[in-house]
Amino acid sequence: MEEKIHKHRMDFYYQSLVIYLLFFAAYVLIKGTIGESFRSLYNDPIFYILIFFIVVFLFIVVVNIIRAPTIILKNDRIVFKNRFGSREVFFTDILNIKIGRRRKSDEELTYRIIKLKLKHRRKQLRIRANDFERGTELIREFLKIKHPQTVNKPE
Repeated sequence: MEEKIHKHRMDFYYQSLVIYLLFFAAYVLIKGTIGESFRSLYNDPIFYILIFFIVVFLFIVVVNIIRAPTIILKNDRIVFKNRFGSREVFFTDILNIKIGRRRKSDEELTYRIIKLKLKHRRKQLRIRANDFERGTELIREFLKIKHPQTVNKPE
């Protein structure tokens, strides 16, 4: 297996931030022009709630841009990498791999959680496939690691 890189998806955070900003701008324009003036916005709790959501999502976007989490799958190990460091998990250190089942037949494969039980770790390492680019491919790669003899068998 060649090296496969799966970067953290950021589209949900970007879309949420844009939606909140657009709603905020529309709310300020409507409230400022229809209401008495823009000064009445300072007494409006919805104004402060929208600012709070915008600040929270902006913080989340900045933190995820700075961290830049990535999963790199190599021939004999998995590398969990971010901007501040990396951690390698060799296939020999993995005791068990559990991949969550689909609850509904129409549910996508990417909404599943991958749990890794490691030798030197008490808690399981959890990976949400939907949080990374090409989540279905990530699940297939972990299935290959779990069952190496069934490489191309579809789920």
